Amino acid sequence: MNRIAIYLNKIIDGVVYSAPGILEHYSTDRSLLRIHPRVVAIPENTTDIRRLVRFAYQLSQKKVPFPITVRGAGLGKNGSALGSGLIISTERMNAIQEVDIRQRLVRVQCGVTLGELKKALNLCGLDFPVYGDPNETIGGLIAKAASASDNTEPSTICSFIDRAEVVLANGDLAEVSNMTIRRVTKKISADNLEGEIYRMIDALVDEKAEMISQIANSRDNRSGYSGVQKVKGKHSFSLLPLLCGSEGTLGIVTEVILKVEPVFDDPNYIAIPCRTATAFADVCQILKELEFTDIKFYDTELFNAVDEIGKTSRFFRKASDDGILVVANAKDDSIRLRRKKFKKLRRALSGTTRIIEEDDENFRDFLALENTLNAYLNDNATYSFHLPLIDGVFIPPAKQADFLHGIDKIGEAMKIRTAVFGSADFNSFSVRPSFTLNTADGRKAIIRFLSLYLKLIEECEGHPCGSAPEGRLAAVFTKKYEKKEESELYSKIKEIFDAQGILNPGIKQDANVKSTFQHFRADYNDGVISNE
Repeated sequence: MNRIAIYLNKIIDGVVYSAPGILEHYSTDRSLLRIHPRVVAIPENTTDIRRLVRFAYQLSQKKVPFPITVRGAGLGKNGSALGSGLIISTERMNAIQEVDIRQRLVRVQCGVTLGELKKALNLCGLDFPVYGDPNETIGGLIAKAASASDNTEPSTICSFIDRAEVVLANGDLAEVSNMTIRRVTKKISADNLEGEIYRMIDALVDEKAEMISQIANSRDNRSGYSGVQKVKGKHSFSLLPLLCGSEGTLGIVTEVILKVEPVFDDPNYIAIPCRTATAFADVCQILKELEFTDIKFYDTELFNAVDEIGKTSRFFRKASDDGILVVANAKDDSIRLRRKKFKKLRRALSGTTRIIEEDDENFRDFLALENTLNAYLNDNATYSFHLPLIDGVFIPPAKQADFLHGIDKIGEAMKIRTAVFGSADFNSFSVRPSFTLNTADGRKAIIRFLSLYLKLIEECEGHPCGSAPEGRLAAVFTKKYEKKEESELYSKIKEIFDAQGILNPGIKQDANVKSTFQHFRADYNDGVISNE
């Protein structure tokens, strides 16, 4: 055990490791990168995290770099849970501390998983309407600004945070919430790092107000610190929009009070087969206008590929032989209003369009769709993998048909199978062609695909970071989407929160092409790769 691990073990209640086998385990997430940390710490509480951060901060003041990366479940697909210094795993900070049924609030530690939280809340007749893998932690969902449904409107997890306990870059503890201007004035007057952050962010937002107003909606573009546009309202001020999607680069969320909703446990799904890209775009637009929710889509090619490995989808074969299957939920407590939605939908669609409504005979086929998708994502041959290069790109509705045509052309040009899937609620598209990682030709094919893919996204007026922040991989490509003034603004925000640059460096504005690509790994057999 190295000297740093021995010292840190003396000052925290948790445990710190430096054994090669343990470091290897924490050197990968669900991305195609591998970075070995120097030590791994598993804290028991917020005080442990404060001591770890303060240690790294003091080293940085002596010009000794010791970067910190916080890791939840390690299910991220963009490399943001990897680092070369200290990995802080929140796996033991997993307590659901309090549920307030009357006020619909729940207090949890950052290591609680989404699945655990939902199960606990369901027993109380409540739900937390955020999308993600059940094994993802709340801290991880906040770090990536996970998508959510706010009263049938697309949103992010930020809308469901009442307040958060945050460890700052120097080890200080701060409570962050949506505050009145009067309360912010008291925060600004404090003589500590928290007060300095509030003072400087307040001044920065005022100074750059015109430019900030031009930043793309942070729901559609989660790169950089695009949540800055929601920091200051007419009568309120909150740092929560900055922390959501910051990927642990501004502070470490250790505990959070979340807003929850009454459980809705009676979904009513429909499926619509679309044979053309144009038909797909039209159907999605109609569904949105009629306030259907959870609108997901699955490419025919995905089901054809899964059929070859024995995971036949009876439902899709009954639906169509080609095209895209769109699935939506008529989410409404009133059965009468659901029937009304269905009638309007049939009138809006052409007479030849087939609508498959969930019933007692086919409901299992609806439930099997996500399992079919996961079977496709995990159909990895030896050294050939469906890699999450850039998932969840944002494409505006008017350009979605062009995007789908463009994906087909890329597949034909590169002689690869391209299956598209995603969420129409968030105009989010993912594609996972199969590539090899252990050969030079395979890695060249990845670079070529990324080049063509990003060019298509740009032509369709989209953005690579539609459903998640950039992480380590996409960050080297997203800089071109930012204006110089916008990039400078984000760099200033990072400097205000973390002047020493110890919190998860190497992503966002710090991303480096050479450093990123040298961490490509040759093997990708690391378990189930779930879809969000």
